[in-house]
This record gives sequence, C-alpha cells and structure tokens, in this order.
Amino acid sequence: MIDIKEYKVLARKYRPQKFKDLVGQDLLVQILTSAITNERLAHAYVLTGVRGVGKTTTARLIAMSINCQNRDKNSCEPCGECDSCKSTGLDSNLDVIEMDAASNTGVDDVREIIDNVKYKPILGKYKIFIIDEIHMLSKSAFNALLKTLEEPPEHVKFIFATTEVKKIPITVLSRCQ
Repeated sequence: MIDIKEYKVLARKYRPQKFKDLVGQDLLVQILTSAITNERLAHAYVLTGVRGVGKTTTARLIAMSINCQNRDKNSCEPCGECDSCKSTGLDSNLDVIEMDAASNTGVDDVREIIDNVKYKPILGKYKIFIIDEIHMLSKSAFNALLKTLEEPPEHVKFIFATTEVKKIPITVLSRCQ
C-alpha cells in the first residue's frame, strides 16, 4: 500500500515557527520580543504590508508565543511542544480565532466575535482574534468592533492584518499598536 501524506501548500509547509526564522522583519521582531518578554502587550496590533511579507504568519507567531505554556520568561520564542503551541500550529486552538474579513465583511460577522469576547480562554492566557484583510470590513462592522476595542477584556488580544492600512478608520487605528 502506498503511503500518501497530506498535501500542504508550500507557504504553510515552510511557515516559520519561531520569530528568529522571520526573514526581513528585524525591527518588528525586536519590538515584539521586547513587548512579549516584558509582558507589556498592547490589546490590539495592526500588521501591514504588501502580499507575502508574513503578516498572517507573524500574527500566528504572536498568538503562539503569548499563549505558550512553556515559554522561557526571558524569551519571546514559543516552545512549539505544549498543547497550546501544537494546536495553534494545527489551526485547532480554540483560543486563537482567525477570521478572513475579505469574505466576512458584515456587522453580523463582527458581532460573532464580540459575542465570543466575553468567554475566557481555554488553554492559554489570552483569547486571540486574528482578523486578516481587516480593511475589507464594512463601515458598520468597524463601528461594531470599535466599542470592544475601546474597552477590551483583560484576556483578549486582537491582531489585524491588512494590505491597505489607509482603508481602516482612524478611530480603529488609534486603538492599535
């Protein structure tokens, strides 16, 4: 019998699992390393850049790192071995919710996130919402998200990724790092 391995897109197969593996993002890694090791995390981050620079990869690394159960306190690198790291790597971590705003643009999609915010994390310290292509949200969806961004619960972190930062309302941007 032939052993058929699961097919993975190259970008996912070779996606960096450590901050040190991010290429060309030295300043970003330095800022995130400092924030994570000093436990001075913002409640929301915006990652911006052209297609393919690693916005979503970086968002997943941040999520993995801040929820890692065995991370050395003097390092930002996730262990990659704990339940939280493994499940984040497999896209099955219930504390890391990823949404593609390009196909979920409406206020009802954002309300689902807002309803989810009140629940505490299961495995990690934080419940992390990664919203990719956030600039695609409708105006009413941004307005619905704004209240939660203004007064987020302690256990919630938002990571937004976008190729067009100018399309994000200034009211949202001003509440993010």
